Amino acid sequence: MDWPRPQTGLGAGLDRQRQKAGSPGYLSLDSYKESAESALFFSNGFLARQQRASLLAINSDGSLRRRNTARLGGLTILDKSMLDFFARGSKGKQDPLANASSAKAYAEKLKQEFGAGAHDKVAELLAGLNSPSLELSADQLEAVLALNQETQPLHDTLCVQYLMNARMPKVLEAQLRAQILNYGKQFTDFYQYALPVESDNPNGVRVQEHLPLVLARMFYYLAEYAKWQYVRNYQPDEVFWLNVNQLYRFAEQRGWDSRPVFLFGEKNGATTVQDQYLALHMMSVLSNGNLNARQVNFSYELLALLSNRMTISKSYFADASFCVSLAEPKPAARVKGEAGEWARYWNTAELVEILHGWAIVMEASRIPAELKRLIEPGIDASLLRILTREWAAKPVLFERAERVAVSDRQVEVAHRLHLLHKLIRRPDEEQMQGQRGVDKDSYEDAANIRIYGFVTSRKRDKTLSPSPATSSLSLSGETAEAGLPQEFQRWSLENVSQTGLGVSLDVMGNEWVSLGSLIGFREPEQEGWSLGIIRRVKRTGRERIYLGVETLSTRPLAASLRPTDARLIDPTLPPDQVWLAGHISLFMPYRRAGKVVNALILPLSLYMLGKQFYMTARGKHFQIALGKVLEKGSDWCMAEVELVKALDKLPVAM
Repeated sequence: MDWPRPQTGLGAGLDRQRQKAGSPGYLSLDSYKESAESALFFSNGFLARQQRASLLAINSDGSLRRRNTARLGGLTILDKSMLDFFARGSKGKQDPLANASSAKAYAEKLKQEFGAGAHDKVAELLAGLNSPSLELSADQLEAVLALNQETQPLHDTLCVQYLMNARMPKVLEAQLRAQILNYGKQFTDFYQYALPVESDNPNGVRVQEHLPLVLARMFYYLAEYAKWQYVRNYQPDEVFWLNVNQLYRFAEQRGWDSRPVFLFGEKNGATTVQDQYLALHMMSVLSNGNLNARQVNFSYELLALLSNRMTISKSYFADASFCVSLAEPKPAARVKGEAGEWARYWNTAELVEILHGWAIVMEASRIPAELKRLIEPGIDASLLRILTREWAAKPVLFERAERVAVSDRQVEVAHRLHLLHKLIRRPDEEQMQGQRGVDKDSYEDAANIRIYGFVTSRKRDKTLSPSPATSSLSLSGETAEAGLPQEFQRWSLENVSQTGLGVSLDVMGNEWVSLGSLIGFREPEQEGWSLGIIRRVKRTGRERIYLGVETLSTRPLAASLRPTDARLIDPTLPPDQVWLAGHISLFMPYRRAGKVVNALILPLSLYMLGKQFYMTARGKHFQIALGKVLEKGSDWCMAEVELVKALDKLPVAM
């Protein structure tokens, strides 16, 4: 069965499949390799493409038949993996795949010897076993099923490790991802050898007894592959969906689609091929790029719990929510009417009702018992509301600002809170310097007069000269720090609306971009900077991505914060975190749920609900209290602000 090919080879892959299949389709058995640049999968084939025939094909009635292996010059071609297979066990050692018992013993031995490394050892074993010449026996299939069940906990641990280490180095991330995907790929490759086995073959009846479980596990790993694509903002291609839909059609025609099985033992509830197929397609509904990695994984786990609340129907019905065509290379879509003989329909009302109930419980600050093991930072009632809307029984219409397409326009972009603060405060500082040139009684001059008794021309020259790169704190609270960059990154503007903009950019050089990132932007001819948050990330090609940006404010103000319970801030703070003898922050009006509230963006380490600060902005002083958090990043947060009182001047810091 084909794993996804890169977008660039899509047309050729589909043409080849359609030519070989006719109608309704062709199911090939190709391996893959991962591209270091795009993490897409290419199909290399078990044998050289020009010399080797495929192992499986679908007959017109939906059954599978085995093709002959390739021959060249009258000789059957054997590769190294075949020779390794025949050599395995020839030295008097027990074959680990002789039966289920030996497979369990082998898995236990690997765990004791290699620990977590047993995961990779099992994948290597199957990689050497998978070859077109393999004649599958019932004992061998049972051994691999047992080996899969014994090592699946190691696989689950790797998946959790990947999700919990969002800041791991790119090389380590790619290595971990390759381990995860290779494990599922090797088992899926092997399980395909069981599909064409007929009941009249030796051990055929025993093999067919396991096919509902085999198919369920194949769909499980296909869904897992799709999940990792969505986590990285990729999309499974048409070859993937064509093979997924045809595989389900095969299971349906054999009557195995609704037979309950325990996927990896009886510790979890029973599932079916249909449940796994529905979970895979419902995941595709969430591929808009507006969920982060943990939210995608949470949605995936939710579907594992609730996909059995949906049932596929071969006939169109008025309350159908989604449909998919088994003859087309496409994921599920909203129902727009009867879609033909190969269309399958289902309703999501029961699924959404359960999610709605859980959202109500979480909004009351309680966690449903079913979700306790899944809750982590970033998982809350608002996410359940999003899923309720996306999976609703009928499309949910909501007000959205009209987007106007634009061309040949760019925006300059900056990120990191300290740099955004410098850019936003620059006009204020220039204005203050202009006033200082006229006003001889500025605070800084008054301080020098108090200390030295006079202000010399040397002091004025020093004020106009560039500040050295030191971390000292002056009497006025100014810190000497690095200057602003001369040039900023530029992104292509695709569309604009009242609430945000859409931009496209190259992947190279923008590795820092992620969902929820705080950015500043402006068009090159503009002077002021606007603030925005990245709400959508979607890959449009191997080297290009599209971002949806929500505008937070077009007129943010640079502010300085001093705690009311301390006279001076920590003198060891980095210079770029200090301004006017206080912590940097950005004050702005923010529209939320139709209301305009005062909001403050500040370093995450400063936040505490109800904590009070003295705030200075545009020469005015206030005493404020922090309210609830509205948004949060890795090192910043945006909180509501309550005005306690206005101040004529700040208390003197000693």
